[in-house]
Amino acid sequence: MLINKALIEIPPKFANRPPISLQENQLFKNQKNDWKGAHGLAEDIRYYGKWMRDEAEKRIGHLYPKAKLPDGSEATVIAWIWARAIQCTNPACGMQMPLVRSFILSKKKGREVWAEPEIDWGITPSTISFVIKTGSGKIHDGTISKQGAVCIACGTVSSLKYVRVEAQTRKMQTVPFVIVAEGPKGRLYLPFDPKHETIAKSAHPLWQPEELVTTPSHDVDRLPMYGMYAWGDAFTSRQLVALTTLSDLVQNVHQRVLVDAHAAGLSDTEPLHAGGNGALAYADAVATYIAIAIDKDADYWSSVCSWHNGRDTISHTFTKQALQMVWDFAEANPFSESSGNFIGALNWVAKAIETVPCQISGYVKQRDATTSLNETVQPLISTDPPYWNGYLYECPLSSSKNFFLDSLTSGNL
Repeated sequence: MLINKALIEIPPKFANRPPISLQENQLFKNQKNDWKGAHGLAEDIRYYGKWMRDEAEKRIGHLYPKAKLPDGSEATVIAWIWARAIQCTNPACGMQMPLVRSFILSKKKGREVWAEPEIDWGITPSTISFVIKTGSGKIHDGTISKQGAVCIACGTVSSLKYVRVEAQTRKMQTVPFVIVAEGPKGRLYLPFDPKHETIAKSAHPLWQPEELVTTPSHDVDRLPMYGMYAWGDAFTSRQLVALTTLSDLVQNVHQRVLVDAHAAGLSDTEPLHAGGNGALAYADAVATYIAIAIDKDADYWSSVCSWHNGRDTISHTFTKQALQMVWDFAEANPFSESSGNFIGALNWVAKAIETVPCQISGYVKQRDATTSLNETVQPLISTDPPYWNGYLYECPLSSSKNFFLDSLTSGNL
């Protein structure tokens, strides 16, 4: 509902206006732009979002260290890949078994990369690390499947039921797997630096979502089956710190936009929700769009995001209409320039806003389409798969009333 309002209701209020950051932003000063439509609003979203990103990096950038390369240089990390682990049921072994669905890191032709487990037998229980291999070679099978978990050290198979019990009793741990960094010619896959593990685990969020995950079927949501009873359990501590830091900074953005809007000559009228289109409403709008970008980040910053070894990118949380368990998950770096970074999410939002039509004003209401149609002169009905949410748009220029009404009553819509 919020996204629909953001695309239909807000942009026309501020159409054909230059960005209020024009006076500060050196990139705009020499541009010849008539700022048609919502282009000015989109540029302000980018400008103030970039300021917020930089401010966040000042506060929590130390939690996202660079990776040290073999030649002594450094590279920005794209993702830290972690694996969940449980204790082997073999009492003679007792190793923390990493649960990895696949040791293949990249399937790209000519640039194949995979991880090879190495076991340190010199201590009890044995510990494991991963060496990066390229090209062809014998790749170890994954250690987790529907049949259960296999210990790399001793070969003992533990049932999936045992894995779930360990997770539900908070005995499942998270162990380092691989680091992915930005290289001059593509992705760099590196062994996990122990210092990076220490830094990641030093993050302590001041707040996390405590709402319980409640679903009618495990086919929809597997999180509680594996000990993630509250929504906050689906995030690492570092991810929660990043999300809460950026969320707190939205208020700072609102104040900065409000001050700059006044300086640009906008009067301080009603807030956005009351129909205003002045300085206060503009600050509300920019803050709203940046908050939507953070919402998109939450989709990429959870512990149920996997590494896509076919595309060498981070897969987001909601890849389907269900939340499945992800055993080896990818933790994105908000301050990188690759998949899962904050600026990428911000640009998605800004790009969408600058392309929406602003010629007329519209508004969105959520209604029961079976009972509200007669109130609306020219309705436009939009549904979003899997079609359990329908939105009724009151569009004065729509001439498709009969088509939508007939389609709805015939069941074709």
